[in-house]
Amino acid sequence: MAVNIQNRSGKFQLRVTHKLLPKPFFFTFLSQDEAQTYGDQLMALLARGVVPQEMLVKPKSEADPMLTVVMENYQRQTSITDSDEELFKILKMEMIGVRVSGVTFTWAENYVRTLKAPDKHLAPSTIRKRVGALGRVVDWHIRQTTKDDEAPRANPLRMLTRGYSVYSKEDAKLVEPKVDQSRDRRLAPDELQRVLNALAGVKREDRERPFTNDEAFGLMFALIVDTGMRLFEAYRMRADMIDFKTNIIRVDGSKGHRGLIKPRVVPIKKELRAPLTAWCDGRVGLLFPYWDGTPEARKKTQGRLTQRFMGLFDYAEVPDFTEHDLRHEAACRWFELRNERGWVFSEIEVCRIMGWTDTRMALRYASLRGEDLSSRLG
Repeated sequence: MAVNIQNRSGKFQLRVTHKLLPKPFFFTFLSQDEAQTYGDQLMALLARGVVPQEMLVKPKSEADPMLTVVMENYQRQTSITDSDEELFKILKMEMIGVRVSGVTFTWAENYVRTLKAPDKHLAPSTIRKRVGALGRVVDWHIRQTTKDDEAPRANPLRMLTRGYSVYSKEDAKLVEPKVDQSRDRRLAPDELQRVLNALAGVKREDRERPFTNDEAFGLMFALIVDTGMRLFEAYRMRADMIDFKTNIIRVDGSKGHRGLIKPRVVPIKKELRAPLTAWCDGRVGLLFPYWDGTPEARKKTQGRLTQRFMGLFDYAEVPDFTEHDLRHEAACRWFELRNERGWVFSEIEVCRIMGWTDTRMALRYASLRGEDLSSRLG
């Protein structure tokens, strides 16, 4: 296979020859980067013996670009989240050979079927993420290319029927239907004690050594489970975010629109004040030693800490529990917090503490144990 890019009057023509193609493939791009990116993706696909259908027909005009090119432009010209960036890497490989004109309602339905097929077999929530990301790209392209005096075109990805991601009876004939899993796992009292013992360096009888002797990691656990911070928010904490005069933490929320910081204020519980005060005494900058402060190191830091929490719960013999379940545990603790006058915080106040703008998230996270509810009846 040969790939060649030539400058033609300020535009860049990509020429691809390959034994699988009946004739050379030509297409023109506005920039050399776009041509090179598409050429690289095409090389990977042809190397696997896969020929996109669009390469077997006559190329269309420049007004009908490849969807991968539109995705590249979308990423460069808009602000996207880190999770979307990872998702786009997968989508670009799936969209090789697809032009914008090829994104029809029938194509969208067929694409969803491929995501449910045995070789992919994705969960409904994952299917919605992929279709949603593509939908945003096509929305953006339509806005960019629609003239002021034109009515905007419909986005076929927005026309999919309600419940499109759910496996139907026909899908069930081919694969085991997948359903979205809702997490409501909480720490039982004995499980919490085993976790605290592991963090305190208490060795299990069947192990050669204790789990850890890391005071910082123990404090991070307490910070997450007693505030509801996300892991990303916790390891980015700085000492100047904590105000011990008013007992609040100013959190740089990580779930803002398109990845923007969404600040919120979290009160500090009494049991957290003493260890947090001692840890912060004389400390400046980052509160924990796990991240070097550079954007490039965030993914590795996140991965290492996630693995460490998995190791903690394994050592403490707490099965089927994840670091994110600590946020569910924290939310329930805020809801259950009482004093002599009754509930300490209302549902709206808990939503503010947790950083939710949609009150339906409270129902999703409020995993209230039946035994706790029945104990109030005496």
